[in-house]
Amino acid sequence: MTPVGYQFLLHLAPRIDKAVIPRTRGRLSCAGLDKVGLVTSTGAKSGQPRSQPLALIEVPEGLLAIGSNYGRPQHPAWSANLLAHPDCTVEFKGPPQRYRAELLTGQRRAAAWDTAVDYYAGYERYRASCAPREIRVFLLRPTSAKPRA
Repeated sequence: MTPVGYQFLLHLAPRIDKAVIPRTRGRLSCAGLDKVGLVTSTGAKSGQPRSQPLALIEVPEGLLAIGSNYGRPQHPAWSANLLAHPDCTVEFKGPPQRYRAELLTGQRRAAAWDTAVDYYAGYERYRASCAPREIRVFLLRPTSAKPRA
């Protein structure tokens, strides 16, 4: 990724995606079609709804969300939100759906990490640049609860 592309993804794309994703029913983002979803969780400290565009990887059990934070040393805020309040809403490839986040560890995390790196090789660069921090990997499982309007 070029330095300009990195700055775009870091600063502009999230702002644009917060407007575009809901208008396209979770289909279109700055990254293209069906690559990024809008995850809305409850703030760990504020208790307020927080929405964050995230690259999501479809797996048989649900969706993977990778807390790479573009290789920066700290965990992304959205990952702390999911740890504190695992119930969330995801708008991805369709209308919003309810999910419950699970932080993966051990072998399950290792397998999910391999899937993530197959999806986007840049995750390995992020892993190296944020070491010794271990990137959080979440499995978002669909629930039967209806999303709040």
